[in-house]
Amino acid sequence: MFPQNSAHMMGSSGQRAVRRGSGQLCGAVFRALVVVCLALQLSGGAYAATKACNQHEELCARAYNDVTYISTHASFAVTSQTKPTKPGTQFKGIKEQLEDGVRGLHLNIMQGASASEVSLCYPDCTVNDGGVLEDTLVTVKTWMDANPNDVVTIFLEGVGTDASPSAVVKAFTDSGIYKYMLPGKPSTWPTLDKMTSDGTTLVVFAEDPNIASANVKGSFIPYAGTVLKLDGPFSYGAEWTCGPWNRTTESIMLIPHFIVQTSTYNGATYNNMPYPFSLGTTNGYQYESHAVVCRGGQSIWINFMEVDFYDQGDVKTPTLKLNALPYDGYNVKDFYPDFFDADPDAPIVSASPPLSASYLLSLAALALAVSHTLRI
Repeated sequence: MFPQNSAHMMGSSGQRAVRRGSGQLCGAVFRALVVVCLALQLSGGAYAATKACNQHEELCARAYNDVTYISTHASFAVTSQTKPTKPGTQFKGIKEQLEDGVRGLHLNIMQGASASEVSLCYPDCTVNDGGVLEDTLVTVKTWMDANPNDVVTIFLEGVGTDASPSAVVKAFTDSGIYKYMLPGKPSTWPTLDKMTSDGTTLVVFAEDPNIASANVKGSFIPYAGTVLKLDGPFSYGAEWTCGPWNRTTESIMLIPHFIVQTSTYNGATYNNMPYPFSLGTTNGYQYESHAVVCRGGQSIWINFMEVDFYDQGDVKTPTLKLNALPYDGYNVKDFYPDFFDADPDAPIVSASPPLSASYLLSLAALALAVSHTLRI
């Protein structure tokens, strides 16, 4: 004969005793874990401080080309959202862009007032003149000085530009930003942790081969063989596409995700003028779907999504999703299979290194949740 149910034999008082004992055990585990966590944090041990690369500790261990970044088309071409006096591609300046999480800056370079000067203009200097290159580089450097754990990328755009290669080099040297530059294309892209530890937190790609070869240190990395720039820009109503399909050695994917229109300004007609309409859609679900579809059609990761008016719509949430990071409205319960009988309120274990303070705190919180459950 099988023994009777032990809980039934103990009665309600016995059940309360078991639950009270289990609760006391979990409470003891929880208190012990908290003590360990506090000890690590107060002692200044190896795991006390958690480093965040590009604002997220989870990104530190990832290679530069395994991360998706928001980048802004003609980053310098600012216009007013309420009372525009000239066409532009952004409503906020470069400093604000960096503060908001933009990590890719596209700079269209042209010859300035003299051969020794480089200007930033879009589509030319009669429409939106963003000033001289050096001034923008000083702005970026100042921000990077205060944010040593953030990796920034600059794209020098314009094939056949009339900007002097030596003048471009001089702007990078005189601004002081050259000290942060990754010294050329590596055989294997380093992790963000290594880049921030080494102080090489600036990557510079040059579309024009003459500009790319101008720096004897090789710090300007040519698009050719490195950057796979997909089709774009697009006209309103056109289908987002993901060509070209002839990738060879490229390891960085750049997706132009913005809409242009043909319009007239100061009596001249331009084919690639910004289209500041339907931004909630363009920089919303279309941003995410464009990225996902192109990732499925190409064999490398989506690295840079180039957008106009980045602060309109929502490009941050899909970028967090692409990087497998938590986002507003994220709920771990949404990812449980129907048959998974786990506590939906249990915390997510941090992706930080084993035995880190945040990892132990997650375990402590988990112990507290289990203790609470057993005391029902």
